[in-house]
Amino acid sequence: MSVNFSAFDESAIRVLRILAEHFPQPKEVGFNDVFPNEESDTEKRAAHIGTLAFLRHENLIAHEVGSASSFIITRTGLALFDEDIFKYLKRLLNDSAN
Repeated sequence: MSVNFSAFDESAIRVLRILAEHFPQPKEVGFNDVFPNEESDTEKRAAHIGTLAFLRHENLIAHEVGSASSFIITRTGLALFDEDIFKYLKRLLNDSAN
């Protein structure tokens, strides 16, 4: 069996890039935020909702409390950009101690 990732790819890449660009601030990544000119595309909307659910389930993004479509990228999500937040913080702490 072959899985078609094309709908997932488009949403996942946009969401992860938006959240990485705005880290550490939460950002709205609902369908209308990410695809503002494609409101009537119900298949794309469904794929986007599924993509958010998958990214959240896999701990790549975290849901901001109090907002339906606001998320933040997680440590695991940042690792996709070759960033390790723990190493970064440790380096800052060590530098400030010296």
